[in-house]
Amino acid sequence: SIVGLYTTGVEAIAQKGESIKDFQHIISNASTFQSLFWASLTGCSVAIIMSIAQRILTISEAMNAWFLGARSMLLAMIILTLAWSIGAVTKEMGTAAYLTRILSDVIAPNWIPTLTFVLAAITSFSTGSSWGTMAILIPLVLPLSWTLSFDVGLQPGMTETIFFATTASVLGGAIFGDHCSPISDTTVMSSMASSCNHIDHVRTQLPYAITIALICILGGTIPAGFGISPFVSLGICSAVSVLFLYLVGKKTACG
Repeated sequence: SIVGLYTTGVEAIAQKGESIKDFQHIISNASTFQSLFWASLTGCSVAIIMSIAQRILTISEAMNAWFLGARSMLLAMIILTLAWSIGAVTKEMGTAAYLTRILSDVIAPNWIPTLTFVLAAITSFSTGSSWGTMAILIPLVLPLSWTLSFDVGLQPGMTETIFFATTASVLGGAIFGDHCSPISDTTVMSSMASSCNHIDHVRTQLPYAITIALICILGGTIPAGFGISPFVSLGICSAVSVLFLYLVGKKTACG
């Protein structure tokens, strides 16, 4: 992936007739689609060659396993396509601008990161797709957080803090909901791989995930909405997590 990003970035810069400034300049001009495509194809090829060379699988078994893996991604591709479609429709309809107008006198921008995290978690838990949740919410909440912060007269630095915190809340909330959702493909694969009852797997992982989510909301998204440094939030959340584990956690017998 890194080689692909570097190569496509250098080629794109050369086609523009520009000179390379730094590594960030290369990555910003790279083609992520081509890089990930060739990286995935190379990874599959290496796995097949290693399996055959070590006589773990025959050629037929290796190809059948590859097709089975590709088929398992079909549902995720459909969900992503539909989510991107919803995102495109909301963008064309100006949904973000509409939400900004109706929410400007209702919600303070300081609370947008926290509300975004909760909304992303609910959406992802209900759909079982973190990528789909990101595709739906990013075109909505990011313009909302930026525009609403400027409309109420916040300083540029504060506006940027809320914007980045909102971005992180979309990603974190989507991953949290996907991790806990019983209809998520990753949850299903985890229970299958460990030969564990699926509902038992979901039920036993929820306390851990919800505890961390609450700690991150209280020590992360809420302080970030009021301009607290993310480094402070990371320290607070880490300390509270360790303290909670020390006070509530139970030691298990070894051996």
